[in-house]
Amino acid sequence: MAGALLRLIACLPLPLNHAIGTAVGWLTFKRSDRNLKTVERNLALCFPEQSNTQRDAQARRNLCETGKNVTELGPFWFWEKSRVRSLITAEIGRHHLDQAKSLGRGVIVASPHFGAWELAGLVLSIEAPIHFLYRPNRNTSIDEPVIASRERFGGKCYPISNRGLAQLVRALKNGDAIAILPDQEPALNHGVFAPLFGVPAYTMTFMSNLARKTGAPVIFTAVERLPKGRGYRMHYLKPNDELYDKDPIISATALNKCVEACIAIAPTQYMWNYKRFRKSPPDTPKRYA
Repeated sequence: MAGALLRLIACLPLPLNHAIGTAVGWLTFKRSDRNLKTVERNLALCFPEQSNTQRDAQARRNLCETGKNVTELGPFWFWEKSRVRSLITAEIGRHHLDQAKSLGRGVIVASPHFGAWELAGLVLSIEAPIHFLYRPNRNTSIDEPVIASRERFGGKCYPISNRGLAQLVRALKNGDAIAILPDQEPALNHGVFAPLFGVPAYTMTFMSNLARKTGAPVIFTAVERLPKGRGYRMHYLKPNDELYDKDPIISATALNKCVEACIAIAPTQYMWNYKRFRKSPPDTPKRYA
């Protein structure tokens, strides 16, 4: 049923699609107290200098952006290649990606949960092969359309496993690009605590380790959603050299600085309903009730 609804929504122009997404987000704001509390808690942790009124306004706008995240899957999943590509109206910092590709060592594309993050890999897969990891869902009916979308222009998806990791390494050795969600909380013993907006966040070490092991450069991408359905701007950001440092705290801190830079493009477009600070350092209180 969800797939049929998205296929129907895909028939609409993007401005109307985003208007419906805004309505979906507003209903979520009105009906889902749990989502709202998570958003408000994250904003309070990351922007303590803001007033309650400012954060309330940000939370409302954020849930409306989250609604667009749902409805815009229709175009992403069902529009033809040229039409999807035309959604990107500008590419800021594109030279960073081109320089990384020219090295011939593959590229690690780090795309946080910001804006239309599903569109980043989809657009890049139009140009050249790109490889993704995903965490399998117990309900395969949820995974199937997501995998089909990511693979429909040439992407390749692998479940998180030793075999999947080996596929990523092989892809980089072949000079291909791989995509990683750098702000996803890693499994226990696969990360370190590093500041994100000054808050200790359990942060992956996998991406930096992989970059050092393979010599592949990392480029961050952020797909900014433009107002009134006018399309998207794609931003490319080059991290500083500390991201490749052998010290996991230094590299994880540099990773989170890049995530912060992506969020700063349009703070209300980040996925603030994700409990990013679920794990907390020993002997510190939990961040969420």
